[in-house]
Amino acid sequence: MKRGAVGDKSWVNILVEILLIALALIFLYPIFFLFIGGFKEPAIFYDPFALPASFYLGSFKVVFEKVHVLRGFSNTVIVVTLSLFFIIDVGSLAGYAIARVNNRWFKFAYFFFLAGMVIPLQTTMVTLFKLGVSLFIMDTHTFLVLLYVAGSIPISTFLYVGFMKSIPKEIEESAFIDGCGPARSFARIVFPLLMLATGTLIILNVTGIYNDFLSPLLYLRSEDKLTLMPQIVQFYANKFMMDFGPVFALSSLAVLPLIVLFIFTQKYMIKGLIVGALKG
Repeated sequence: MKRGAVGDKSWVNILVEILLIALALIFLYPIFFLFIGGFKEPAIFYDPFALPASFYLGSFKVVFEKVHVLRGFSNTVIVVTLSLFFIIDVGSLAGYAIARVNNRWFKFAYFFFLAGMVIPLQTTMVTLFKLGVSLFIMDTHTFLVLLYVAGSIPISTFLYVGFMKSIPKEIEESAFIDGCGPARSFARIVFPLLMLATGTLIILNVTGIYNDFLSPLLYLRSEDKLTLMPQIVQFYANKFMMDFGPVFALSSLAVLPLIVLFIFTQKYMIKGLIVGALKG
């Protein structure tokens, strides 16, 4: 009876694995089709099951002739880097203060930050547009960075507060005895212990900001300031009305950095989210 039960369980595990592999292939096929589409010749492009006999580079040549890919990528990197710096800086300091100070005003600030997670982006578009115009910062990367930082403060504060609760206060008290002030103690002792939360925030925000299409489209007007995602749409709308080969080529170039990032950091992202939720 025991052997039969073990055998039945092993067959169930095998079937579950086969099902998961099949689902993974289904979800991965659009990515495969995207990259293969960039190398397809125009004659076979619309056949979803046709594979290119050779790597056709004509679509990529058109992309680099018609689109400033490197400029769009550099704009994206600038916006992502500056946004991450301020998100981590503000979120970690706010989480440290809220977790360590036992005061009702700090608790109110914590719930005030969290309230930002329930406000839909669509309800603030017109107000933010008018604010950018009145402050004369429309069509600048600065305005875009401020929007990303403000939108990410709630989740960053939530994660850092959860991780801070797992760090013993005795570590900081020992540092205070040795003459280490609050700022130095946070920078040299506490913040390095928050690397898991920081890594999780980096991965989440890099993906979100890098893939964002709506905000650059609404708040950037100059073509030389556009990030990659609006460039793809403008390229399709203005240059190649029905030729999807170059569009697929540009899209594959844009998505490749994110795929590489996800492959190397997925386990840290999942672990950070799980640990942060349990500790919060």
